[in-house]
Amino acid sequence: MSGLEEKLGPGHQQIVLGLLIFAAGALWGIMIASGDEINLQDLFISAVIMLSGAMITMLGISFGTDNEDDRTNDLQDAITELTGMLNTLQAKVTGGSEGEDE
Repeated sequence: MSGLEEKLGPGHQQIVLGLLIFAAGALWGIMIASGDEINLQDLFISAVIMLSGAMITMLGISFGTDNEDDRTNDLQDAITELTGMLNTLQAKVTGGSEGEDE
């Protein structure tokens, strides 16, 4: 087991690949922007490559680990909390049981 795999988990290859793609897009954008004439189409393509690398890295961080704390489930937690609050509000408005607190 390599040192990267110990630190980053089983998704370490995806994280490294995403960072390399991001760096390639950034270098390409820097090389284009340093010229005399700037073509916005080429800058847009380099930005898309950078965003693709960032998304690959984020997916490697989010789903490539076995640790429960590393998963990105904030959206699901927020939806669950909002659903509980709406159910409590609905129970209060319709005169349901007042002892429910979530």
